[in-house]
Amino acid sequence: MIAVNEKFCPKNHICPVIRLCPVGAISQPTPFSAPVVDQEKCIDCGRCVRACRTFTRVSLDVAQA
Repeated sequence: MIAVNEKFCPKNHICPVIRLCPVGAISQPTPFSAPVVDQEKCIDCGRCVRACRTFTRVSLDVAQA
């Protein structure tokens, strides 16, 4: 699962990583907001993670929940 770490996002421009997503899973409500990952569309390819530290892989361990 890919998550957005808002503390690393400057939120002052249109996110250039949006165009890197091969399935269109990244959007940005406004140019002054952090990007959002649609988990239903995301194929976890990692392109966004490699391009920007705002994006990070997270793993949900159901056994610990």
